[in-house]
Amino acid sequence: MHILLCSSYPHHPETRGGLQSTTDELCLALMEKGVGVTVLCGRMDTTDEAGISYDRSLGYLVVRASAPASALPLVAGLLDPAVIVVQSSHRLADLLAVALETHIPTAVYLHNVEGHRVGGVLPNHPDILYFANSSFTAARWLALFGIGCHVLPPVVLPHRYQAPSSGDRVLFVNPVPEKGLERLETLARANPDVPFLAVESWTAGASWRGWLEQRFCRCPNVEWRPAAADMSRVYAEARFVLMPSVWEEAYGRTVIEAQINGLPVLASNRGALPATVGGGGIVLDLEAPPEQWSLALRRLYFDITVWQATSDAARDNARTVTLDTMRALDDALMHLGLHALGRKSGSPSAGAGASFPL
Repeated sequence: MHILLCSSYPHHPETRGGLQSTTDELCLALMEKGVGVTVLCGRMDTTDEAGISYDRSLGYLVVRASAPASALPLVAGLLDPAVIVVQSSHRLADLLAVALETHIPTAVYLHNVEGHRVGGVLPNHPDILYFANSSFTAARWLALFGIGCHVLPPVVLPHRYQAPSSGDRVLFVNPVPEKGLERLETLARANPDVPFLAVESWTAGASWRGWLEQRFCRCPNVEWRPAAADMSRVYAEARFVLMPSVWEEAYGRTVIEAQINGLPVLASNRGALPATVGGGGIVLDLEAPPEQWSLALRRLYFDITVWQATSDAARDNARTVTLDTMRALDDALMHLGLHALGRKSGSPSAGAGASFPL
C-alpha cells in the first residue's frame, strides 16, 4: 500500500509544529510497517506559483509545492497511491475537493477543532473516511458537521524525545497568545525565583519576535530560544512543562513528548488537555486566579514529593499512550485498506507519460 499525505502547510525542515512532527513520525511508523508514504505539502516560498520541488532528506519523498491543490492531480497520477489522506490546513476543503476528483479513495485526518479554519465545509459523505487525533476532536466534528471519525492519536516516537536527564527550567513551548503567553508572563513575574525557558515552535516573523523580546526583557527569569530540531535537548533542561493553552487543544503532543522523560505538565483544562495529561501533571481551569496557578507551579517546582509522584505518573501515562497509539495505527491501516478496496478502476491517469523521482 502507498499513502499520499497532503497538506497546504509547509513541512519539516522549513517550519516546525505539531502537525509537522506528527506527519513526520507517522510516515516513519508507516514505513516500519512496510507502507509506502509520500508527503505533498506547501512551501515557505510561494512567489513562484508553479514551483514544485522534491526532497528525500527525511527518509521519504516530500513534494513541496507553492499551490499543493494544483499539484495534487499530477502527483496523485504519477504515484498512483492506494489512498490519499488530506490533513488539517487552511486549504483542507480545496485539497479534499481535488483529491475526490482523482477518483482515488480519500481520507481526511483532522488535527484541530476550528471548523472555520479549513477553507470551507467538509461533507459528511460515505466516499470519505475521516480520522481525528483525539476523542475530543472526533466529538467536536460530530457536533459541527455530523461527521463520524475514527480516532488516531498523533504518533510520538519515544526515542526521539528521550533526554539523558532533567533540568531546573519551567518549559513553555510555542510562545504565542493561543498557547497562553499572557499566563507565562504573569507566572514569571509572580515567581522571580523560578527559571523559565520559552522555546519557539511555529515560525515567528521578525516583527513578532522583536515585540516578544522587548516585552519579556523585563522578565529576567525567562530565557527565549528559537525553534529546536532536537527537542530531547530541550527536555533535558526542564523540570516540568507549562501549557496554559487558551484555545481548545485538539490533543497536545508536547504533553506526551515531555512525559516520556517523566516531566509533569501544568496545563489548562482546554480541549483534550485533561485527557492527554492524565495523572501525569496538574490541570487547572484556565480562568483560575493567578494565585492558584502560582501555587500549583511552586508545588511542582519545589515540593519533591509532589514532583516525584507526578513524574512517575507521567512516565506511566506516556508509556500507555504510545502503545495505544501503535494499536490505533494498526486499526487505521485496516480501515484505510478496506477503504482502498472501493477504488474505482479505469479512471484516467493525471500523470500519463510523465516521470516521477521515486
